[in-house]
Amino acid sequence: MADWLSYSITDFLPFTQETFLRLAERYNLRFGLAVIVGGFSGILSLWLLWQPRRWRQRVVLAAFGASWLWISWAYQIEMLAPLLWAAELFALAFALQSGLLLAAAALMYPEPAPRLVTDRLGPGRWLGYGMLTFAVLVLPLVELAAGRAWSMVALFGTAPDTTAIGTLGLAALMAPRLRLLLMPVPILWCLISAVLRLGLIDPLWLVPGLAAVVGIIVIGLDAWTRRTHRQ
Repeated sequence: MADWLSYSITDFLPFTQETFLRLAERYNLRFGLAVIVGGFSGILSLWLLWQPRRWRQRVVLAAFGASWLWISWAYQIEMLAPLLWAAELFALAFALQSGLLLAAAALMYPEPAPRLVTDRLGPGRWLGYGMLTFAVLVLPLVELAAGRAWSMVALFGTAPDTTAIGTLGLAALMAPRLRLLLMPVPILWCLISAVLRLGLIDPLWLVPGLAAVVGIIVIGLDAWTRRTHRQ
């Protein structure tokens, strides 16, 4: 037991921080056009959700679903899997999240029904919109401030962490049942990413970790609210 306690997370990772950053750079260079399209889709989503309408919500949900499916193949399978065996399991989880988002877009109720995305300027809306804004616009600047080169910056739509954080923001805008459906996979990925980055001694490991905590709190508040209303 004493021998096991002497190990750290770093000892179980088959690559270093330098290799991880190089992977991000190779990914951006190989799929440059997709990276540009993904970043544009994030900015477009911010504009569409500022004044949510039914067709706009469909477009955003479908775009998010396409992003998760792309990352499942291009990042997890093509880039990360040769370095980390668990990437194939991550790819399955990303494909599952893609299916959930695309199903939400396809099965949206007709216009007379209540909207899936709230248009009230309440705390939930500001929290969700704020998380999405952070993922799309702020997080790339944080990475640059941390000393990353432009070619290594993870952009929304094609990078797993920024897309997962942005999806948590989108889910926070949803009705409670949809939040419960759409949040677990992004939360799980943010926790996994935080552990991986901590093992790599990445100073940004707190970013996905805090995003996961916020998502867990949102789900917990929803459960507490439903329980209170039943009593």
